Amino acid sequence: MVIGRPRRTKGAGEVEALREQVQRARAAADAAAAASRAAKEEAGKERDDDGPTVQSEAPTARRSARYRVAVAATAVACIGAGALAVESTLDHRSAQQGVDADTRVLDFAEESVARLLSTDTDNAEVYVERVLADSTGDWRSEFEQRKTATIETMRGAGNRTAGKTLEAGIERREGGTTTVLVSATAQTTPATADPAAPPEPQVQQYQIRVGVTMVDDQPKLSSVGFVQ
Repeated sequence: MVIGRPRRTKGAGEVEALREQVQRARAAADAAAAASRAAKEEAGKERDDDGPTVQSEAPTARRSARYRVAVAATAVACIGAGALAVESTLDHRSAQQGVDADTRVLDFAEESVARLLSTDTDNAEVYVERVLADSTGDWRSEFEQRKTATIETMRGAGNRTAGKTLEAGIERREGGTTTVLVSATAQTTPATADPAAPPEPQVQQYQIRVGVTMVDDQPKLSSVGFVQ
């Protein structure tokens, strides 16, 4: 299971810019390597061309060739190190973005389940609209069909329930939906005709499996089921 709440990092635009930097750095490294090879070939040619008539110039030519080779090799090393550093940063940020996306899904799953379990006999319509706002797909259609019955049941019960999530973890990902297991409690305060003698609250614990689907970059519940 994935549980954790790291901070969010930069967006997709910056990641794409980093990819372009990596490509440019690699191209520059290839060019520097080619220059190094050319300098080495030139140095070898100058050594072959050295003869008795140019003995006084040969040391200078060799030093010049060796200098160009050293500069080219240093450029290759520096550019290659820069490319590796940028690529390492890119990989880290891509991984961090995946963690951030999972964290967002987990946060929503916990909050939406807490809202789902929190009922109030005096605000039944508000409860129904809140659940619908968190929903999409089959789950929304199903809840929409029984919202009238839900309102009537809540009003008839006359009690209040406070939902609280304890822990959540990602079970699997399939297509555009992430399945999350949520552990939660619901504390119900029964209705009473005697305010001076309120009944003891009743606490129940639940394991709930929910599907979270992104709709216009917003997480929504697409399925809800209790785990026995």
